[in-house]
Amino acid sequence: MTKITKTTAAAALLLFVGAASAIQDIRFASPLQSLTIPDPEVLEKVPGSAVESSKDGEDPGMRIQRAMATPRKQFLKRFTQGLKAEKTAREKLALGIVNIDDDDDAFDVGAKDWVNRAKDADEKRSRKQDAFVESAHDAAVASFDAAELKKGALNQPKNSNKYQFVGLVNRNNKDKPITWHARPKPQNAKWSVRMVHVNKDAIVKDLFDRGKIDIFAKYTNTGRQVQTVEKAEDGTSITKNTNVPIVTTKYEARERSVKNLYNFSIKHFFTDSSGAYWRERRLRPGMYTDGESVYESSYRYRDGRNGMHKVGSMQQFLASSAVDSQEKDKILKKLKEAAPDVVLEL
Repeated sequence: MTKITKTTAAAALLLFVGAASAIQDIRFASPLQSLTIPDPEVLEKVPGSAVESSKDGEDPGMRIQRAMATPRKQFLKRFTQGLKAEKTAREKLALGIVNIDDDDDAFDVGAKDWVNRAKDADEKRSRKQDAFVESAHDAAVASFDAAELKKGALNQPKNSNKYQFVGLVNRNNKDKPITWHARPKPQNAKWSVRMVHVNKDAIVKDLFDRGKIDIFAKYTNTGRQVQTVEKAEDGTSITKNTNVPIVTTKYEARERSVKNLYNFSIKHFFTDSSGAYWRERRLRPGMYTDGESVYESSYRYRDGRNGMHKVGSMQQFLASSAVDSQEKDKILKKLKEAAPDVVLEL
């Protein structure tokens, strides 16, 4: 006789997409979440912030909003300069200010192959125009990069902090949720404080999906039973012990490597199903209980799935005269001491 016990619960996400229903955004859990506090010297003034936020009789400089220059903002400036240079170059070509034609492009229109020569001349002219536009774009971008590099060298931020402090957030440690680390500050660094939160659940999930680790669970019977509280007729509370055991779970992630033979197990090799991966290993036929109800195992060969059909309660089973008293004592002892044979995690 074996039993089923309750364990930890896992959440399931169900997405329903219909013609009349709105599609919800899917949120991805990032394995690394950080918050960086930049140095005040590297913050730039937000255009228009002093005028918009200033009040009558108040110094506008006291309410100037400042923000750190992002790579996106820098890219937009660089990209805009390149587009302007391309536009100017195409306008010069269209107005004839710049002439890229030479004597090599001329051909005799009275020749027999003048059609092919005309096509070749047009293609050659088009390639020259594209090369001229590209050179104008590259020159404008190079000039912008040189100006920004010179500007950055002149306005290099100067901060008195000689170290960078990084705080690692660990929510599982209630006594010390943040561990601080320090390192020498690089010469061109723009921040001094950073908070980093490592989402271990997301990392383990990603490693498991890519087949880098295996998850092992160990279930331990604590020997204690679930207690229920009932009210008597006089209004007092009565605590009763049930036969439902309390089982604890311990999960362990093991890396797949050559040292452990990629977590190969001879027991699982011979006991697990050898069919398709989606077919479950069939449970041994018999009766199962979780201490409250009694079930009978079943197996659906079409889908390769196990099932449990409730046949009665544990109290009815213990009161039945069809079961030997020694068998009943054996089952009750197993509920108190033995580990579960089958676990259903929801």
